[in-house]
Amino acid sequence: MGYVAGIDQSARHTGVCVLDADGTIQCLRLIEPKKLKDHLRLAFVRKELNGLLEPYELEVAVMEGYSYGSVNKKFLLGEIGSVTKLAIYDAGAALYIAAPTQLKKFVTGRGSADKDGVIKSIRGLWGEEITDDNLADSYGLAQIAREIAWPSSTRRYQLDVVKNITKNILKKRKSRSIKLVRNAI
Repeated sequence: MGYVAGIDQSARHTGVCVLDADGTIQCLRLIEPKKLKDHLRLAFVRKELNGLLEPYELEVAVMEGYSYGSVNKKFLLGEIGSVTKLAIYDAGAALYIAAPTQLKKFVTGRGSADKDGVIKSIRGLWGEEITDDNLADSYGLAQIAREIAWPSSTRRYQLDVVKNITKNILKKRKSRSIKLVRNAI
């Protein structure tokens, strides 16, 4: 049996959720580097992510895309995102990225939902009581990964989100393959 993961990465509170094929939570944790800065923060996040993901045979992982509206933190968020991508690579999972609006739409049906709306929808759809918004986001991302790995939803808005996320990956792979073939000629 395989597993899927959702990761809501940030500089201070990275949420990690691992689900099995039935949707049962196997891991739901926050990684909090506290007062660590620079390379020490990155090393801490990498070590924690690798430790949390390593016990599971991950098939798919979905991480939240970057929040481009963050002021003065773009480089830090890029570094944390890179560490997250490497941890997913180390775990052997296929990586997908969901924009914040896609995550909200998958969980609530609306891309403009607020944090409380996401938490309430998780309770309503999957019966989970998650009060921390970082953990709620990681849970929602894991549910997207679960839908990618083992499709079962009949909700149109969820199917649309999965289609958009996976379509972008397929386009990138196809485009890259064409470039590689052209360069080989």
